[in-house]
Amino acid sequence: MGNGMVKRHGVLVITLVIGMLWASSPAVAQQAPAPLPTGQKGCLPPPAATEPGVPWAQQRMAVDRVWSLTKGAGVTVGVVDTGVDGRTPQLSGGRVKPGLDVTTPERKPADDDCFGHGTFVAGIIGAAVLEGTGFAGVAPEATILPIRCAITTPDGSPPVLTAAEMAEGIRAAVDGGARVINISASTDTPDQGLADAVRYAAQRDVVVVASAANSAQQGDPITYPASYPTVIAVGAIDMTGKKADFSQTGKFLSLVAPGVGITSIGPGGGGHWVGSGTSYAAPFVAGVAALVRAYRPQLSAEQVKHRLEATADHPAAELPDTRLGWGTVNAMAAVTTLLPEEAGSGGPVVAGEPAPVPVSARPDGPGEVVAVAATISVPILALLGLLVFRLCLGGRRRRWKRARVVEPRER
Repeated sequence: MGNGMVKRHGVLVITLVIGMLWASSPAVAQQAPAPLPTGQKGCLPPPAATEPGVPWAQQRMAVDRVWSLTKGAGVTVGVVDTGVDGRTPQLSGGRVKPGLDVTTPERKPADDDCFGHGTFVAGIIGAAVLEGTGFAGVAPEATILPIRCAITTPDGSPPVLTAAEMAEGIRAAVDGGARVINISASTDTPDQGLADAVRYAAQRDVVVVASAANSAQQGDPITYPASYPTVIAVGAIDMTGKKADFSQTGKFLSLVAPGVGITSIGPGGGGHWVGSGTSYAAPFVAGVAALVRAYRPQLSAEQVKHRLEATADHPAAELPDTRLGWGTVNAMAAVTTLLPEEAGSGGPVVAGEPAPVPVSARPDGPGEVVAVAATISVPILALLGLLVFRLCLGGRRRRWKRARVVEPRER
């Protein structure tokens, strides 16, 4: 092979290697999903970016370890919210029922969503596994029943659910066949109609999961429906496992789940948003409840609540802790642990392993990109150096010899 050919091959290889390094560089990596807009007016636009890696919350929950046993198939989860976009890619294919819009006398379907809150929540519960992203819902084969009980106001302001609307939404979800209901909303005023709706769900063996609310720094009031005894009240933790500073506390708190820098989907197209709040912690628990109801259909709603609390990753505190409840929900343990009180056999309890805490991920974007780029860059750079030495400087297939040493003459 001539020297010119060797050089051309060397240039080609170097060009390819540099291209690989450039493509894997964080500077040109795929754009990270944007935070949900604050002070949103009107409809939420489609997401502009897709999360390619596995978000920290999905790493922390590690629900994929359970999917060989159950993905939630056969369980309908009611999302009492702003509606759910049934055409967004990770919820398409008939996995979102038409649902019901209780805000209109016509009782129209609720499988669309202007504001986007309900779609974001539904994605955490049941978004399907999709090529090109590491984000997926907790129970990707569960069915979503959207119940719209909140809409944007005429001036485009964010929707606010009243106690009466929440009560009507819960009843509609029960009547629509939901076995699990997620309600990411609250009021700090006790309401008899809302209490009756929660009781209506309990009497019909429906698990109700509610966000604890985000008012820890505004007096930490008791919130409803979260504080009703049969409801699973959910607070939020950050990626370090600590209580989020906004997350409500109190004796009524049942569990905590990831709620800071959470990735999920939005209406109007593919892609992802990032948001924070107990609104987004509750659907992680609702998704785990769906997994349990699919795998252990004989359990009552009360037993499901007990199981999620008993198998949580308990904090080192007297239980239930006012800040963390019974601890962080553990999907693997919730599905697989054998509880003697359920079997009536007094057999040993098989505890599920605690979910892993991610080290390198960041809540504000795909932390995996940096790690992957660093991992592949070192061996590629080493290869690049070897190729430069052998192809560009070696030439003409000569045998390599020790370089001639020129020693200075002594004067």
